[in-house]
Amino acid sequence: MILRKFSVYTVVLFFLVNSAVAQDFKYQSFLLDSSLTANSHAIIRENLTEVEVLAVDKMLIRRKKIVTVLNKKGDGYALASTFYDDNRKIKHQEAYIFNSVGKEIQHYKERDFKDQSAVGGANLHSDDRISYLDYTPRSYPYTILFESEVVTNTTIFIPPWQPVYGYNASIENSSYRLLNPAKVPFRFEERNFEGFSLSKKVSEYELFYSVSKIPAYVSEKLAPDLEHFTPKVLIALNDFSLVGVTGHATNWSELGKWQFDNLLRGRDRLPEETISKIAVLTKDAKTLEQKARIIYNYVQEKTRYISVQLGIGGWEPMPSEDVDKLGYGDCKALTNYTKALLESQDILSNYAVVYAGEEKRNIDSDFASMQGTHVILNIPDGEEDIWLECTSQTMPFNYLGDFTDDRNVLLVKPEGGEIVRTKTYTAPENLRESNTKIILKQDGSFETQFLRQSNGVFYGNIYQLKDQKAAIQDIVYKEDWGHLQDLKIESIQYNDDKDKQQFVEELSFTGQKYGTKAGKRLLLPVSFLNLKTFNTAETKERKLPLEIRRGETIVDYFSFLLPEGFEVESIPQSANITSEFGSLDFQLNVIDGGDEKKIEVIRSYQIKKGSWPAEKYQKFRDFISEVNHINNQKAVIITNL
Repeated sequence: MILRKFSVYTVVLFFLVNSAVAQDFKYQSFLLDSSLTANSHAIIRENLTEVEVLAVDKMLIRRKKIVTVLNKKGDGYALASTFYDDNRKIKHQEAYIFNSVGKEIQHYKERDFKDQSAVGGANLHSDDRISYLDYTPRSYPYTILFESEVVTNTTIFIPPWQPVYGYNASIENSSYRLLNPAKVPFRFEERNFEGFSLSKKVSEYELFYSVSKIPAYVSEKLAPDLEHFTPKVLIALNDFSLVGVTGHATNWSELGKWQFDNLLRGRDRLPEETISKIAVLTKDAKTLEQKARIIYNYVQEKTRYISVQLGIGGWEPMPSEDVDKLGYGDCKALTNYTKALLESQDILSNYAVVYAGEEKRNIDSDFASMQGTHVILNIPDGEEDIWLECTSQTMPFNYLGDFTDDRNVLLVKPEGGEIVRTKTYTAPENLRESNTKIILKQDGSFETQFLRQSNGVFYGNIYQLKDQKAAIQDIVYKEDWGHLQDLKIESIQYNDDKDKQQFVEELSFTGQKYGTKAGKRLLLPVSFLNLKTFNTAETKERKLPLEIRRGETIVDYFSFLLPEGFEVESIPQSANITSEFGSLDFQLNVIDGGDEKKIEVIRSYQIKKGSWPAEKYQKFRDFISEVNHINNQKAVIITNL
């Protein structure tokens, strides 16, 4: 019996050993370092980028990526794709899929990759395309090996090295190599190397960096972007090419001048008829701002946004005379057109390149390179500049909102580039005030008159609601006020004051079962509308700093008219809390007017913009917890009927 059992084990062992011969343990998923699997959805086994500069206007980019995906949440790290266009050619592309024991289960050659446009339907013209692998995993874990090679005549964009590019993904090995047989002078800058064990080799014309065994970062609430605390190397050639147009720059002044001379100069011509029309429209304007406002309104009424990704690498705007004739353009074209109209009336303005999006991102003021995703317009006007978003047909004059506020941008000027900062909306400016009158009925139902004013960033997030269908408006309020039962909107009126950049909502609505019955008593939440604070999840050991990117102020007034026959038995005490993160002032009063009894509540909440070390997170969490506790209190009213 013992001999028989031994022989079975021998056969199994023989089978496993021989199976391994046909597999590559490099791609297996079982013997991974536990420090790399902890908190990981995927492990970057190897990530190699090799950039070879063959000439000022020719560059090869080779990539090799091996990723072990541990579960469905890690699939995003297995993306295998290559962008290309008329100036970026794919020379090689293939992928392999391996199962958990490292056995190859799929091999994709270049012809097996799918191909589609890399831009959305709003684009009128673009040659940007993407070649990508369409793979659906059969099981987990699995490993993907992806290799690509691209040749391009654009060398103004040198890929940076950023080994950590997402949460819940550990790094086993990552490396970067810059080969420069053409000996083109270049600049580079290292960021956030402290605390990491990196290898590097730097010479006059070559770079090499590598790092290994970086555990996965876990996403934490209100943490800064990963790039602010993980390794990064920025690289730029001093002599470069953008789809064949060469240049030289070592700083922002030189790069801005090159952009103006090669991308903007000569593209601001307008028909004489249009110049005369604008002169007539602005003849009675007494100030620069008045003239600029009229011209901005003219652009909004005449043009519409359509993305056009052609020109010099997609960075050159359509000529202004074409925009004038066609009535459309992308951000570059519409900004350049508005700039031309302003300058036809002797108003100086600057083409401004920006990273757009609600999550603020700066043009890197310390490292001059081709950056940005969007273009807006800057008008110098004394102490405070005017900023115009030229792609919107509805946005007020001199309003940016959270799409381009409070961040570094590049002004492209004839004399050179300049880094400046867009408008910052302060906590008092980001103001939302409401006044709500609630008539309570004996059965718990209620009738409400609601008035709210939104300013600053709040304005930009709501003013377009007036243009939605009534059914959409109804859904928005019912989702926002989901705690109110059987909500029925009776009427809605809007007032969009673009001059004040203030949006006013007036609503009347009804609902049922407000409060909780307890015999003759009704437990009445004194915050009729929810106060949206931060979700502050409990963490045993916060690792990352705390960052609040925008401050805001919310002031609400609630007036509860009690049903006939009801008296106030008790109300919560008024409260005021102040911390380095913000404040809450919560005031309650009972108004007894004989036949009319009311509970009045004034709630004023402010959160501050700022950054705090990780050890302050618990203090912030305590502040938010106290705010929520005060906000969730109830009054007790009682009836003698």
